[in-house]
Amino acid sequence: MKRTAEMVLGIIGIITSGILLFFGGSFIWANKSEEFKMLMTEELAANPAAQLTSDELSLVMEGLASYGWALVIASLIGMLLGLIGVIRIKGNKNPKLAGWMFIAAGVSIGVISVGFGFLPAILYLIAGIMSLVRKPPPDAPDSGIE
Repeated sequence: MKRTAEMVLGIIGIITSGILLFFGGSFIWANKSEEFKMLMTEELAANPAAQLTSDELSLVMEGLASYGWALVIASLIGMLLGLIGVIRIKGNKNPKLAGWMFIAAGVSIGVISVGFGFLPAILYLIAGIMSLVRKPPPDAPDSGIE
């Protein structure tokens, strides 16, 4: 039985997990970049309607950095489990293991990223459910001739 749909969903899940990794790294970079912090402080000072103080801004930036680490961890776990799932589903080697790897990847990304990684999580969950539910077609009936 061909498992093309599961493979495609798994590969797209790996790619979207890579995009999630990029966003997490960007959040971490933004917290460490002094230029970015100065730019945000200048923008805050230029806007009299802003209700954020510089202390609150630094608190927000620290929160973004810690959330960035959560995104990086979630995406790395998702990419690793998704890759194992794609390798195991290729050639219909072990669809049950692949299904559980996809489901574990989807749940871990969804929980660790607190919903920010919903797209790879949904893709992995669909691929996992398809891997577990689809059964191979029964063998062709015997013709009765021996």
